[in-house]
Amino acid sequence: MKENEEDHQWEDRFRQLGNIEPAQPRPFFYTRLEARLKSRMESSELAALLPWWLQKPAYALGTLGVLIALNVSVAIWQNSSNAPTVETDPGTYEAFVQDYQLDHQTVYADE
Repeated sequence: MKENEEDHQWEDRFRQLGNIEPAQPRPFFYTRLEARLKSRMESSELAALLPWWLQKPAYALGTLGVLIALNVSVAIWQNSSNAPTVETDPGTYEAFVQDYQLDHQTVYADE
């Protein structure tokens, strides 16, 4: 008898579910949906003008970070490699050596 009672309980639940009215969307739902889709399509058209790597914030910030790091490294390198040099008269041997950097030993120097 317990099985019949359990079956009746399930059948009652299913009957109750069958009596539920279908959900109705709020007024002007489709109008709002169309407006939202249209605005997304317009924004995607604007985004298509950018390169693919700029459309993703991670790539854009990574690229910006690399550019800043390169600029800083070049600035530091330029400041450290420019040792103060003594200016000489342009017509002297020392000026010639300084202009053509002959004071540095090169790979092709004859020994």
